[in-house]
Amino acid sequence: MPKLFKKISKLEIEPEEILLDKDSSGKLEIPIKKNGILVTFTIAILILLMFWGRVFWLQVWRGNYYAERSAKNNIRIYQIRPPRGIVYDRDGKTLAENISNFNLLAVPADLPKNQDDLAKWSEKLSKILKKENSELLGFIKTLDKNSTGPVLLAENLERNILITLETQLPNLSGVFINKETERIYIDSSYFSHLLGYLGKTSANDIKDKSGYSLLDFIGKDGIELQYENELRGKSGKIAVAVDSDNTVLNTIIAEEPQTGNNLTLNIDYDLQKVLTNALKNKMVETNSFGAAAVMIDVNTGGIISLVSLPNFNNDVFNRGIGQSEYQNIVNNKTKPLFNRAIGGTYPSGSTIKPFIASAALAENIIDPNYKIDDTLGYIAVPNQYNPDIIYTYRDWRAHGFVDMERAIAVSANVYFYEIGGGYKNIKGLGIERIKKYLNLFGFGKTANIDLPGEASGLIPDPDCKKKVKNEPWVTGDTYNVSIGQGDVLVTPLQMAAGIAAIANGGSLWKPQILKKIINDAGETLKTVKPELIRNNLMENEKLKIIREGMRRAVTEGSVWFLNDLPFKVAGKTGTAQVTNTFKKTNAWFTGFAPYDSPEIAMAIVIEGAGEGSTAAVPVAKEVFNWYYNNNYDKIK
Repeated sequence: MPKLFKKISKLEIEPEEILLDKDSSGKLEIPIKKNGILVTFTIAILILLMFWGRVFWLQVWRGNYYAERSAKNNIRIYQIRPPRGIVYDRDGKTLAENISNFNLLAVPADLPKNQDDLAKWSEKLSKILKKENSELLGFIKTLDKNSTGPVLLAENLERNILITLETQLPNLSGVFINKETERIYIDSSYFSHLLGYLGKTSANDIKDKSGYSLLDFIGKDGIELQYENELRGKSGKIAVAVDSDNTVLNTIIAEEPQTGNNLTLNIDYDLQKVLTNALKNKMVETNSFGAAAVMIDVNTGGIISLVSLPNFNNDVFNRGIGQSEYQNIVNNKTKPLFNRAIGGTYPSGSTIKPFIASAALAENIIDPNYKIDDTLGYIAVPNQYNPDIIYTYRDWRAHGFVDMERAIAVSANVYFYEIGGGYKNIKGLGIERIKKYLNLFGFGKTANIDLPGEASGLIPDPDCKKKVKNEPWVTGDTYNVSIGQGDVLVTPLQMAAGIAAIANGGSLWKPQILKKIINDAGETLKTVKPELIRNNLMENEKLKIIREGMRRAVTEGSVWFLNDLPFKVAGKTGTAQVTNTFKKTNAWFTGFAPYDSPEIAMAIVIEGAGEGSTAAVPVAKEVFNWYYNNNYDKIK
């Protein structure tokens, strides 16, 4: 039997020799050493043990850790606020709109936990944002470290900062950029009290309203507050992809937000600016500390202009105003946030007299042609318990004998003392009937205008005086009310609406700012219809006498400065006491135009400006002139 194992260390065999070998069926083999097999087997076992150990380490020993990291390596959904609806004036001019901006948001739970890592993270980010590192770290320390809700780190990012951030985001865990919209107001100060402003949502806002987050803004005043539900729209969703190190990989819009509805107001953009500027100039001239004015459509109640001064820049609130800046505004003694036009209550002065005369006619207290003696310029009333005590109620000057129209025209106090509180052979209305008719014209109660902050004013009565001052009502109190002094308090809005009712023949319309609601596609969702509060307040023929008295105030009385206007107007001035020293008086004007076919009514008050005829009437003249020149084709 041939040997299969040969010593071949020095024998070289060519391949062809093997193939040519007749005994080629045999196999050529080289023996393997036992040590080699053992080494190979041992290495294989060690490798398998290493793999098994690693699997055990990952799956068992560190399983919870990596499961947690895996859970974080996913897509997160966050809410984004929707663009608010646009606000237009009556002619389609934009008053409030939106612009796009970019904000930097952070998720507190995803920020570095290690203090050294957090310090490095903060230092890097603060350099990019051009902020003090201590400021950024201080803000981070106020956050709930376990919160997964995003918070705002920086807003309105500048272009160069935005570009740098985009490149550095992979090195900054827990932060991402979000595109949003910011509210802006056109000529903001002119419309600040009308439009109001936005503010960051509070915990109560989120509790009371669904769909809001702490990153949202919500209407805090004005139209923005009144029509928040219409303007708000529907929130969208943003998808943020993060890896296990909480680094943002990508952000996409998961659900587009729905824009809120648009609003068209009754406000006239240009008229608002004219009236505001005229009031401002007169305030400077008279060293006044505040003013307000309202203009209303006498046939619908639509508010075409509403001004309160001083005003403010409502854009500053939309950028997240700081607490100190906000407190400076709130604590300003001129109260710029206070809407004097609807919330300010003032003694009416003589502007109340047309309404007292209307009540006297309705109750047949006096024939309008009857002339009352005002030659002395005062009336003397003895005390009912002690005739030796005489109370004197003075006029601002003696007017001779005056009937109702002339009494309105020259603002004769004595005439209104007598028809209001009674004197000698004239019984007088008495406070109960005075209050009844003033209430009918809208005084002493809110008109429910579609703006927040409306005041009701005050028409005093015996019960009120007893409750507040613990004093009985006396005839002198009625005299004071009859000329708009004492405790009488009215708002400019009430005065404008009341004069509009006299102008239109006895219809008190609800004052309304909103004209219609339009969706984002331009379709009208709702048209606001004029709403009557009360109709047929009294016979139009009797109101005609009041209107004629107000017209004569222009042609021969305290409003003569308006007599050279290119169309007929009617009006009444008022000079109302501010302090008991009579050193400061509020200047009033109220009136309507055109006289023969009334369209608009207005009320103006300038605080501490002096006489209504010298302070308020020039403002009215400027505005009436503008109205005539811009509505010439409509004025008959």
